[in-house]
Amino acid sequence: MLTAAFAELPEQARERAPLYVLCGEYTAFAARRYVGRCHDDTRRLRPSDSTALEPAELVRAWTTAAGHHGPCFLLDGPDWPALGPWIAGREDAVQLDITLLDDRLPVPGCLATATVLPALLACPEVAG
Repeated sequence: MLTAAFAELPEQARERAPLYVLCGEYTAFAARRYVGRCHDDTRRLRPSDSTALEPAELVRAWTTAAGHHGPCFLLDGPDWPALGPWIAGREDAVQLDITLLDDRLPVPGCLATATVLPALLACPEVAG
């Protein structure tokens, strides 16, 4: 999915175009799961209990395999809707939206949607 989205960008932008990952729901799930593991007396807390839940792990395998050298921004705050048009209009980018379908499962079901965000620098209300 990310490979297809980046392939839609102009060739000169693909390797270094930013990836914006909207992962607020996943981050909240990961925090709840980590706290639950911290309070679980039946198991020993391991370093992987925290690192495996890092939102960056959602895209690490793809960025490594694809050789992507652009920045990756993990966004989970309420300010993204206000920042979106400003950020997206500056340069070609891809947005990955992670939506939790069921956070009661040990590994939550997620829906991931990739959107190509073309640069809109010619548009005065975005370029501001």
